[in-house]
Amino acid sequence: MEEVLRFLKTYEPWIYLLLAGTGLFAVRRMLAALQELRTAVFGLEKESAQRRFRSSLSVFIFVLLLGVSEFVLTAIVFPDFPNVQAMATPTADLLSTPTATLPPIPVETPQLEEIGIPTLSVTDQDGCIPGVIEWTFPKAGETLKGVVTLRGTVSVPNLGFYKYEYSEQASNLWVTIAAGDRVIVDQPLGGEGSGQWDTSTLTPGDYRLRLVVTDNVNNVFPACVIPVRIAAP
Repeated sequence: MEEVLRFLKTYEPWIYLLLAGTGLFAVRRMLAALQELRTAVFGLEKESAQRRFRSSLSVFIFVLLLGVSEFVLTAIVFPDFPNVQAMATPTADLLSTPTATLPPIPVETPQLEEIGIPTLSVTDQDGCIPGVIEWTFPKAGETLKGVVTLRGTVSVPNLGFYKYEYSEQASNLWVTIAAGDRVIVDQPLGGEGSGQWDTSTLTPGDYRLRLVVTDNVNNVFPACVIPVRIAAP
């Protein structure tokens, strides 16, 4: 199931394009069959036109159902599918794959420093990398109330998409707020005009915010997690 979801997400634009082309072709055949049905004189002509119309209508309905299924699987099921979020703790091997060319997380080996390999500092061991994957508002430990605009930085090579989520402090149930697929640097998550989060619908208390980034071949970077407190509006 996980591989199917990854395939549908990776080739989502092409799948929609193929479905749209097939749907237009089916509509064109339906219109032609209707025109022929109106002008048909003999019974055999009408029967043939009716068969072509029913066949084209079946194809159109099938394509429509495929389009709806693609949308549900990629926009709703994929972001919440457990296995696409689960990655191991930060390691140099994960970030040094050929497609994710992010410099490795620092390891206690003097050889790396001696040969001048660039390293990145991770805050709180939660995958937050300043200037690469981080929350710029709120900061860890801040108190939020009412409607707030969440800001952050997502600037990794070969970005596929990212999503931002919240959970109660003592819970592992994450709720997706929204997602985006463009590089941002200290901007509202999801791009300008996005990133709003209405905290008034939540019970006041301690929560966590999580930023999950995936590259264009569906490698998931370590999640950037910060604690926040929700106050009554």
